Amino acid sequence: MSINKLANDLINAKEAEIQRLSWFDALFTTIKNDLTSGDTYKAQKPADLGQYLAQDFHHYSEDDLAGLKIEPEVAL
Repeated sequence: MSINKLANDLINAKEAEIQRLSWFDALFTTIKNDLTSGDTYKAQKPADLGQYLAQDFHHYSEDDLAGLKIEPEVAL
């Protein structure tokens, strides 16, 4: 794998990570606002979505890490 390809892959991974983290920011801001206004029932839906996204992001991160551990030379 060329250095340019590796750099592009890392850039793409970080861009995806930033996008996913912005989703968490939006969710937690919504939950915080709902809780501040006393609407705990309304806060449950975005909290459930946040939990799902966190678990999904965790799963994909574990898969990426496992792939790097199995074939580290492919990443270089």
